[in-house]
Formats: sequence, C-alpha cells, structure tokens
Amino acid sequence: MPILAKFALLLTLSTLFLRIGTVTFGGGFVMIPLIETEVVDTHHWLTHQEFVDATALGQITPGPVLITATFIGYRVAGTLGAIVATVSIFLPSFLMTVVAGSSLARFHTNKIVQSFLKGVTPAVVGLLVAAGISIGRAGIHSWVGLLIAVIAAVVLIRFRPNAIWVILGAGLVRFVIGFFVA
Repeated sequence: MPILAKFALLLTLSTLFLRIGTVTFGGGFVMIPLIETEVVDTHHWLTHQEFVDATALGQITPGPVLITATFIGYRVAGTLGAIVATVSIFLPSFLMTVVAGSSLARFHTNKIVQSFLKGVTPAVVGLLVAAGISIGRAGIHSWVGLLIAVIAAVVLIRFRPNAIWVILGAGLVRFVIGFFVA
C-alpha cells in the first residue's frame, strides 16, 4: 500500500476511534453500536459477522472493547493499525480521567454535571440494549442458541456469577448438545 494511502487510512482509523472514545459515556459496551455503524455500515471494513466475532473475541479477554478495537485496527491496517486503534480508543478516557481526577469532588456536587449525567444514563442503557440486539441477531441462529441465551441471562441476573463461568458453561452445554442436535 502506498505510504500516503496508508497514512490516510491510519488517520481515518485514529479519528474514528478518538471520536467514539470521546463521546461515549458509561463503559465499553456503549461503544459497540457506534463502532459497528462506522466499521460495518459506513466504511465496510468488516462484515456484520466479522464484527460480531471481533466483539465476541473481545468479551473473553480483559478489556473487551480495547481488544475489539485492536482487532479492527489490525484487520484494516495491520500491526500499525492495531496500535493506532488501541491508543485512539483509550486516549480520550485516559485524558478525561487524568483531568477529572483532581476535580472529582467538585463534579460530585456540581448540579450541571449531575444533570448531564442524569440525562446520559438513559442513553447509555439504550446503547447497551442496541448492542445486545445487534450481537444477538448475529449470534443466535437456532432455538438452542436462544435457549442458551435466555438461561445465561437468568443465571447472570439471579445468581450474579462471574461472567467467564457463564460463557464457559454455555460453550460446554452447546458442545454437549452438538452431539445430539445439529
């Protein structure tokens, strides 16, 4: 790839992840629908299934959205793309944390900040639901998958185990069911 084209691609990748990292509040899962729109629908860098696979890969590792961004960066522009995407998605929250860290007590009592957060919270819930629906559409292909998803949700809500045990358990259940049902 010519140097200028590679630089332009890295700049686009960086701008995209810097923007998403800057405007999303509420944790990594909130970023998923925004990343999907940009990466799948706008730029066509990944198919929907590849995006879901990247998200699933991220979920079984520490720092799920960071790993997803790294994967996307690698798929788009190789190792340098992975580095650019990872730094770009992490940098805004890191800088905001450093800046806000010294003023945290003032933010807690500031009515403007509290009003803003009360407005953002429902939007975060909406983005989380959108991420769940998007991943569910691509990941649930049969009644067995739907049943596993429902049982996993009930177990997570009712008993609150570590999510890794639910993921491993669901994988084991599907593996065993695979011997009896296609």
